[in-house]
Amino acid sequence: MFALAARRWNVPLAAAAQGFAFAWAEAQVSAAVRVVPLGQTAGQRILAAAAAAIPAAVARAVGLPAEDIGAASPRLAVASAWHETQYSRLFRS
Repeated sequence: MFALAARRWNVPLAAAAQGFAFAWAEAQVSAAVRVVPLGQTAGQRILAAAAAAIPAAVARAVGLPAEDIGAASPRLAVASAWHETQYSRLFRS
């Protein structure tokens, strides 16, 4: 949906990629703050460091040829299913 919205509103590729990367980093840091005894201040420092690295990472990614882009996650479905039996403190009061 992010890509669809970016395309619909003619958001330039680099700007859309940076926005997506920041949103992903923010979600990961938010989860880490809840899972690990990290604290809000440490989470903000991590997010600030990630945000500083995003423009260079996006510039490199945009410059990659199509044949160098790809992903493989053969055990992702299995690993995703394992979370059902793991203990978690997330969202518990």
